[in-house]
Amino acid sequence: MKTLQILLILIALSFTTKAQTFEDINASLPGLTFSVSSFGDFDGDGDLDLYLSGYDDSYTVSGGVYVYDNGTYTLSATANVPPVYMGSADWGDIDGDNDLDIVVMGADPSYTDTTEVFRNNGDGTFTNLSAGLPSAEQGEVRFADIDGDNDLDITLTGIGAADRITKFFTNDGAGNFTEMTSLNLPGMNLGRIKWADYDNDADLDFVLSGFDDGTGGSNTFYSEIYTNNGDGTFSVSGISLHQGWLGDSEWGDYNGDGNIDLIISGAGGDGSERFTLLYKNNGDGTFTELDPGFPGVSHSSIEWADFDGDGDLDVFIVGETTTPGDGNSISKIFNNDGNDSFSDSGSDVFNYSYYGDADSGDINDDGKTDLVITGYSDAGYAAQSSAVYLNTSPISVSDLKKNNISISPVPAKEYITVFCPENINKLVIYDVSGKTVFSQNVAGQNVTINTSGLSSGVYFVKILTGTQTISEKIIIE
Repeated sequence: MKTLQILLILIALSFTTKAQTFEDINASLPGLTFSVSSFGDFDGDGDLDLYLSGYDDSYTVSGGVYVYDNGTYTLSATANVPPVYMGSADWGDIDGDNDLDIVVMGADPSYTDTTEVFRNNGDGTFTNLSAGLPSAEQGEVRFADIDGDNDLDITLTGIGAADRITKFFTNDGAGNFTEMTSLNLPGMNLGRIKWADYDNDADLDFVLSGFDDGTGGSNTFYSEIYTNNGDGTFSVSGISLHQGWLGDSEWGDYNGDGNIDLIISGAGGDGSERFTLLYKNNGDGTFTELDPGFPGVSHSSIEWADFDGDGDLDVFIVGETTTPGDGNSISKIFNNDGNDSFSDSGSDVFNYSYYGDADSGDINDDGKTDLVITGYSDAGYAAQSSAVYLNTSPISVSDLKKNNISISPVPAKEYITVFCPENINKLVIYDVSGKTVFSQNVAGQNVTINTSGLSSGVYFVKILTGTQTISEKIIIE
């Protein structure tokens, strides 16, 4: 079982305002389309580096791993991870050595489809494991512990060499991957696959969306939640979702009830419909479809994060509200106002983007969630853009010190207990990319949470009291 140890320092912060401001840091990144962006601290220095790649304005596949240092991103000369376009990438520790490895899929600079896993050597270089995964593009690749053995497996959907595919590969713990050949999942064009334990049974389920491969004669828009049966098989849940493609999906517990919810965007209907819908998890295996007034978007990216620092999940939405190139892109944060209600944050500095990607995370370790956005930035496919936006929303440092705040036991086995001298209102755990992996409302000075479903790596525990927000960096081995 995993062990839990406190890694660094306590950050005591008290948020004094809900207003949000963001600043383009002028990162000098290449403008890219059909692009991939993924934050991850691959060099272990406490800030977020970036894998960024895609199609530049000279019609060349470019990019790679960019190292963050003192407010600047620089293309690494030693991190030999190739760029791709029309693809996907994900960071994760596949071999349990406490550094981030990466999986990349898409079309490489020779326009050859590829899917490769690169092991982090710990010295700024990576080794291609030649893992034997099927080459693919126009889809998504994700790490997830799908079999519950505490290592990261790989899931892949997209267009393969012969047809659309959705395939899973289990990890033996050392970074060797074996296909789960018994699965018969529909392949996806421009698909998305996202993992979460929606039914709270301690294993990971997934949502799959895209344009399917005609399994059963459908060959239509596709959005389904699959339930993990705990025995290496998955079943269609039967939960009704709006059918679509060319969009995105993300899990997040926006209302803090301990049940993870789902947001989905895309194109549906006759292809001209655009939608962005919220599905509230009722905690009994059912979801309620909500329409909080988000703009419907296709060619989109969605990010859940606590952008305003008030302890609940807000949502960033970027994409096209009509046909791409018509000049109807949006790029906005919507604040979570509670009671299933969201409002436009008013942060309008972001470049509009489509045929691109976005990711969120705390790049400079200041306790605030930042953004990277890449893709076409205006009407008519006129300009590619890649920009990093630093969250400069004002905060003030609390006078409360770390006294008597603890996380135990060390090492952890099935759970951790958090103690705070003030009453805790809410506890949230984020991974290094800023994604929420646990969120729960509590009442009291002690809270016990199950950590057995978390993969190895660095996490942040955020403790919200009535007067302040306290963040603790931890590592799960």
